[in-house]
Amino acid sequence: MAGTDLRDEDLFATLAALASYYVTRVDLRRVVQVIDSLRNAAEHGRQWFLPVIEEYVGLIALLRGEFKAAGVHLETAIAGLGAADLDSSYVVGAEWFVVSEPLVYTHCHLGLARFMHGDLTGAETQFALAAQRAEKLGFPQGQYTIGYARMLEIGVRVEAGQLDRAAVLAADLSRLGERYGFDVWRLVGATWQTAIGSLGALAADRVDQSALEGQISTMTTLLGYFDASGGNLFRTAYDAALGRLLIAAGQPDAARERLDTALALAQGTGMRFYDAELLRLRAHTHDDAAARQAEINGALELARRQTATLFELRAALDDFELRGKAATAAVRDAVNHMPTDSACPELAKAKAALTKA
Repeated sequence: MAGTDLRDEDLFATLAALASYYVTRVDLRRVVQVIDSLRNAAEHGRQWFLPVIEEYVGLIALLRGEFKAAGVHLETAIAGLGAADLDSSYVVGAEWFVVSEPLVYTHCHLGLARFMHGDLTGAETQFALAAQRAEKLGFPQGQYTIGYARMLEIGVRVEAGQLDRAAVLAADLSRLGERYGFDVWRLVGATWQTAIGSLGALAADRVDQSALEGQISTMTTLLGYFDASGGNLFRTAYDAALGRLLIAAGQPDAARERLDTALALAQGTGMRFYDAELLRLRAHTHDDAAARQAEINGALELARRQTATLFELRAALDDFELRGKAATAAVRDAVNHMPTDSACPELAKAKAALTKA
């Protein structure tokens, strides 16, 4: 297809839709191929599409765990999209239709990139901007992109320990999917609701093992639907949540198997954005101190390389728990990489640990 005449509007729109399809499946190699073809066509008569391509490049970097580069590309895309003053007529027309909307998605992805640097406030700002934009769009783009924004914000709220807020958003997402017939948002909402309910019980130290077993079974079934549909986008974060539940249920072997499956998916697709956290969690499946230390070291090294500041701090805190004062330097370095006004709970925990060291 890419070797034919890209001046044809139907073909150009088809390739744009194909790029979105490959993103959902996290076939990053094919996404890059399609984007390269679209870039060539955009540079010869479709300048309006260049910021959209920049957004795709930023998303690819984000999924690969290249968070610093992702932020640069996404900020450039927002500037370009804003300058073009795009509205719903941009994506709806006889020759052009996609259910997503570039500016909404770009704000969402930038929010996630900023959160990975420990900037929760910056992430919240981007999600608010995404919601404002989505609310101006008609059906189905407005409602669909609101769902996408909520999906990513739920993940951020869970990571930030704001489970009550995450639960409200997950319930809203399920209702949105039910009301407008978006099965994907019903599935994602139900998956997060199950995970959040379980994680909330763990945080409150009131673990009902029987209930936990049921929640693990439910979440495993729900993730099976992701497998059946090929919906891999950000999938490893859900696997990590299930891994945490399995660890809490005293099933380290099953947890390790789930985390290994997620790491294999990441390696096969190139979606490495969550790898440092997967490695850190896998450390908790080992009884042997040396094996646990090796996993923590790997997580810490990868998080530093990716500039995944939040995951670096978590791995450093686990290192401190394992080695005590010998890991003080790692904790201090991670704290120094975090924004000084970060609202992430790990920062307060790390400062307290340094005070006692």
